[in-house]
Amino acid sequence: MDVHLSRRRFLALPVLSLALPRPAAADTPARSTRSYDATVGVLFNLITFALRGSVVQEVDYAANRYRITLTGEGAGVSTRTEAAGIIRDGRFKPIQVQSVHTVRGRDNRTALSYDWERGQVEYHSVSYTFLLGRRRQADDVLHLAPGQHVDDLFSAELNFAAKRLDVDPDGAYRATVVRRARPADEGPDDVAAGGYRAELVTLRFRAAPDPGTGRLTANIDLAGFSSWARPDRPARVGFDPSRHLESVESSMILGTTFALRFAPSG
Repeated sequence: MDVHLSRRRFLALPVLSLALPRPAAADTPARSTRSYDATVGVLFNLITFALRGSVVQEVDYAANRYRITLTGEGAGVSTRTEAAGIIRDGRFKPIQVQSVHTVRGRDNRTALSYDWERGQVEYHSVSYTFLLGRRRQADDVLHLAPGQHVDDLFSAELNFAAKRLDVDPDGAYRATVVRRARPADEGPDDVAAGGYRAELVTLRFRAAPDPGTGRLTANIDLAGFSSWARPDRPARVGFDPSRHLESVESSMILGTTFALRFAPSG
C-alpha cells in the first residue's frame, strides 16, 4: 500500500478544496462565504492538528467566470488556495489554481494552468515529506484528448452541485483531476532523484439519500488525493440540500483520522 505522506497531503487539504458555497441565480453575480473546521489525529491522536478557515466563492454568470479563495490557520499550519475558471455550456472549467500549504515552517506549493484551446494542463509542485522534510518537485505538461473533461477539486464540487459532473452508465459520478504521479509503493520519505511527472486520476462515487436525514451521502475512496487514505476504508461524505459538501469523516492508515465540517454559507 502507498504510505507516502507529504506535508501538503498530510492535512488532506485537497479534501478541503471540495467544499464550496452554493451559487445564486444564474443571472446574478454572487459572492458567498462558508467557514470550516478540520481536525487530523495521527498515531491514535499522538499528534493532532486543527485548522479553521473559510471558502469564498464569487460566480459571475453574466461573464461566465468564477473565482474561489480558500484560507485556513491553525497551530503550526496554514493554507491558501486561489482558483479561477470559466463556465461553458453550464459546466465549470478550471483555468488556474495556485496554492500554498505551510506545515511546521515548510511551504508546499502547487500551480496548475489549463489551456482548453490547446488541450493541455501545465503542472508544477514542490512539497516536502512529513517525517524527514525531503524535497519533491514535479514539473510537467499533460495533453488532453479532444473533448476530455478535467476538473480541479473546486470545479468538480461545483459541477456536482449543478448536476453537470460526468456520470457513467452504471450511475456512478466521475471526476478526473491532475496530481503528482507517484509509485504505488512509495514510502513516506522516498524521493525520486530525477523529479516527478504529473498524471490524471479519476475519482468515481455513488451518492444516495441518507435514510435518516434524506440528504445525499457517499462513500468516496480518497486514495487518489491522499496517500494516507485507505481504499478499503472510503471516506464518509455528506452533502447539504443544495448538493454542496457539508462533512467528511475518514479513517486512514497508522491510526490517523480526519474530520471536516462546514457551516452554512453567509
